[in-house]
Amino acid sequence: MELEKLAAGLKDTYPEGVVGERESLVALLVARGYPHPQAQELARALEAQGYAHFLPGERPRWAFTRRPVDLKALMRALDREYAEFVGEGDEEEEALAFLAARLEGDREVAKEVLEALRSAGYVERAYSPELLRDRFFFRFPEALRLWA
Repeated sequence: MELEKLAAGLKDTYPEGVVGERESLVALLVARGYPHPQAQELARALEAQGYAHFLPGERPRWAFTRRPVDLKALMRALDREYAEFVGEGDEEEEALAFLAARLEGDREVAKEVLEALRSAGYVERAYSPELLRDRFFFRFPEALRLWA
């Protein structure tokens, strides 16, 4: 099966990702009918090509994207540029615009990435008393240490 089709199927079936540690992706593929050795190969290929992303931390999970994404590079860019994302208007829209620009204009995948990061606990909307408005916090240091 082509990885792109498998990734799209996983994204459709599990829009919020799959909760669990690294081996949970192989278990998921085995449950979908793949023999264990093939499931291991598919899991490695999905991750290596950027369709499946393991997000460690307080709520570890696998997230899936319809298009290959270098999530490590994206997270590092966000960590450098927007540890605290404050938009001019709607901070979620501005965060999506930033992600879409980094993903070469793919807004749908930007939404997938933002939702995956939110589900894993790396994105939080919080009120800023000094600015009298909400802002987004991207918290990546733990993930970056684990991936380094």
